[in-house]
Amino acid sequence: MGKVIGAFRAHVTWANPKGKWPDIIFSTRVRLARNLAGAAFPHSAPAAALRGIRETALETAKATRLFARGHYLKTDALSPLEKKFLVERHHISHNLASSERAGAVAVSNDEDLAVMVNEEDHLRLQSIASGFSIDAALGAVNRLDAELGRLLPYAFNAKFGFLTACPTNVGTGMRVSCLVHLPALSRAGRMPGLLESLSRLGVTARGIYGEGTCVLGDFYQISNATCLGRSEEEFCADLDRTIANLIRLEISAREELVIPGVRLKTEDGVFRAYGLLKNARSVSYGEFMQNLSLVRMGAAMGYSIRTDFGTLNQFALLMQPAHLEAMAGRPLGPDERDAERAAYIRKNLN
Repeated sequence: MGKVIGAFRAHVTWANPKGKWPDIIFSTRVRLARNLAGAAFPHSAPAAALRGIRETALETAKATRLFARGHYLKTDALSPLEKKFLVERHHISHNLASSERAGAVAVSNDEDLAVMVNEEDHLRLQSIASGFSIDAALGAVNRLDAELGRLLPYAFNAKFGFLTACPTNVGTGMRVSCLVHLPALSRAGRMPGLLESLSRLGVTARGIYGEGTCVLGDFYQISNATCLGRSEEEFCADLDRTIANLIRLEISAREELVIPGVRLKTEDGVFRAYGLLKNARSVSYGEFMQNLSLVRMGAAMGYSIRTDFGTLNQFALLMQPAHLEAMAGRPLGPDERDAERAAYIRKNLN
């Protein structure tokens, strides 16, 4: 399906179940918004200026040597499938994929670092790590930020901090987020109230692909809502406490699922989901994620499920539509994708 997709690894390193609480926290990401001093923001900059920024950004990323053997991709040279594949890998946003501006992305060989160019801001720096790893992700993106900032003049104001296209990103320009799996809280019907409480605390909950996307498989992307008024470390510490509290609540909710009178229903739900994934001949991505969520919870609760978190995590990524087409080596219609997904799961789960 093209040289771009073929250049990426079949499995994703940061989806391995490492870091703290890998049964609840899928991954941690830290993103920094940066712009170049003296240049108009992407939404108002002339096309020629954006092309110049793109070339400068890609050359600078290469100069840092943090992207050795990495990928340097201009979005206007990519096919719709290649763009969708990069969105599914969490390397570019839906906004950049749909933009007609001169965009680009640099992705490290291990896929744990990325720089989006000319999305909402000139640069979006990203570090992603397995499990509950805020300190590790922050350290990695700060190293990238320092290397790029040494070579590029960032737009910075002594009073307000880093200047960004969206006012909510002004200040640190940082969003730190954890992709959190909360199936027991969802089954207990507590998520609406929890999400409202998080909002009052200045924390945002989004879908698996970030802003404007829906929740799939009880996975929530939890992040800070503002970037101004505190340091990066303070924002990270706040989110660390929030995530730690969600972990405690999820563990408590899972314990409630195995009390007498409830345990049988819980086990039945888990093993029905497991049976469906092992035997289905056609399954949509939404249905797959719903059942994967239950199987993943069952594995965390010690049920005799013959698989591991590494396999389940890779499934969550590889069973996405663009990934299935890449593995098939040809375009697939919706029904074909659902059949290919079911066949792959049967082969690799049994």
